[in-house]
Amino acid sequence: MKRTRYILALVALLVFATLLGKIEFLAYNRDITFFTINELLQVLWQGLPLDLNVVATVIMPVWIVTLLTLKWPSMPLRWIVGPYLAIVVFLMGCNTGGTIIMYENWKFLLDASVFSYMSSPGNATASASTLYIVTRIGSIILSSILLASLSVIITPKHIAGGKNNRTRHKAHTPQYRIPYFITGLLLCLMIWGINGKRVDERSAFHSNKLLLNHAAINPVGHMARSIYAYSKDLNEQFLLMPKEECDENFAKLFPQDTEDITDTLLNTQRPDILTLQLESMGAPFIESMGGVKDVTPEICQWMKRGVNFTNAWATSFRTDRGTVSVLSGYPAYPTTSLMMTDSCLPLLPSLAKTLKQYGYTADYMYSGNANHMNKRKYLEAVGYRVWDIEDINVSQEERDIWGANDSIAMNRMLSLMMQTKQENGNDKPFYWGCQTISSHEPWEVPYHRLDNKVHNAFAYTDHCVGQFLDSLSRTPLWDNLLVVVFADHGHTYNLTFDKPEFFHMPLFLVGGAVKKIKNIDTIIAQNDIVATILSQMGIPHNEEFPWSRNVLSKNYNYPFAYSNYPAGALLVDNSGKTIIDVQSEYIMTEKPERSEERLKNLRTVIQKSYETIPQASTNY
Repeated sequence: MKRTRYILALVALLVFATLLGKIEFLAYNRDITFFTINELLQVLWQGLPLDLNVVATVIMPVWIVTLLTLKWPSMPLRWIVGPYLAIVVFLMGCNTGGTIIMYENWKFLLDASVFSYMSSPGNATASASTLYIVTRIGSIILSSILLASLSVIITPKHIAGGKNNRTRHKAHTPQYRIPYFITGLLLCLMIWGINGKRVDERSAFHSNKLLLNHAAINPVGHMARSIYAYSKDLNEQFLLMPKEECDENFAKLFPQDTEDITDTLLNTQRPDILTLQLESMGAPFIESMGGVKDVTPEICQWMKRGVNFTNAWATSFRTDRGTVSVLSGYPAYPTTSLMMTDSCLPLLPSLAKTLKQYGYTADYMYSGNANHMNKRKYLEAVGYRVWDIEDINVSQEERDIWGANDSIAMNRMLSLMMQTKQENGNDKPFYWGCQTISSHEPWEVPYHRLDNKVHNAFAYTDHCVGQFLDSLSRTPLWDNLLVVVFADHGHTYNLTFDKPEFFHMPLFLVGGAVKKIKNIDTIIAQNDIVATILSQMGIPHNEEFPWSRNVLSKNYNYPFAYSNYPAGALLVDNSGKTIIDVQSEYIMTEKPERSEERLKNLRTVIQKSYETIPQASTNY
């Protein structure tokens, strides 16, 4: 019975720790979604099969070694299984603790995709204070050490005394067969619990509140499943339908010929071009798009002075994904980042590469450290000359956590654009790209118009954009200039990823090269921007940009946008919006009602996007 009691004690410890972790997860993130005690209990019950699956998997090696003590009762059990338990349980505690703390910012459970960002830890630490980082990491490590220590402490040094212990001889008598029966029963139960076919993450989805569904999922099992899934060849990670069916449906979604134009937006085919990418500036911060009032009045005014795409959608939740979508016309991926996959970079097309073939120069300014998230490697690989904080003469006093604030950066870029035009002359067009950085955690900006710290940071970027465009419009550059303004992605302020409005973003064209003021309500995704602009310039794009569609083509018959984040994917068309969990395929959002066509199209894009990755190689 000692063996049975030990295993039961270990099971009880790990199950209790898992349930406690769920309670801590909900308590720590209670500001995201309101929930009741009954809903908390439902979370614990709904996720219990997944918890038992993980605990059974972890304990199985311990149980096997414990069974061997029936034959060799003097085995030093603690010395054999103690190191295993210490390491595995410690890692379990760290994974659970990290999920609890990071969820408030990321709004998804930690999975293998986070490893791709470990090469740039400065991105994570820049968003939080030193005290915050030290206290959180310290609490995770201490609690994990405590849990690992308890698992080792309850492990006996020996199950039985030694070879002469009478228990060994009595174990074969009838009255001692009950422990063997219980031992065999527990072994069968653990094998049943490990059988992942009996439970999957879909079983944890039980609520219309995403927080509660995520709380029910076992974070350790989620991480293990994602590592297994992401370890596969990228081209084969999502095989959701027969290849022939996928190819046939894809041809309808992405027609071969969209180089014609049904509406002329420009008064010249060779304008100078500026693409202005606004950090996290999703529609929820734009009042004219139904967002918060009085945060971005400048942007709202400029949207009225050119061509405004009212139905534009970001492809992802992070800058590295959104940048590649806009500049290279590729979709985003829930499990990988093309920007951080070195082997993909030389094979990617880009707006810069194409424009250079038509006599343009191509420069890109990022006022932070361009080495973060492999940004410099990507930009240089696809044809840009890169300017970052080390190249634009920014003093230490003018720098903040992320780099130079937006006001300084835009003033520097205006000077560089004027310099570029002087060097090129009027006969050689230029293209500049730029990304802002101030509307990002920790929201520290030299501006104090609004009391809400988050709103104020976005208001500062809005103020800088307004001043920059005003200044630019008073220079000789303006007459032949096309300015394309858009967000790189949204922000999870008061939002979770099951809310489609997270991905809704501003997109508008201004400048002297813009022919007229107009609102365009057609759905357009970030990856469609390249083809739409090139078509207006009379430049072919179908062969180079297979994932980018000119939304002003007569062949753009099925307007839709595809977006994703590590745990899910969205498809929005004129009939509504569908969001699914990519691991379980659970349908999280259907608005206004379920559509089998949207679901099929969403699965088609997910599968085909992975099949056509330029080179299947991850960079975790």
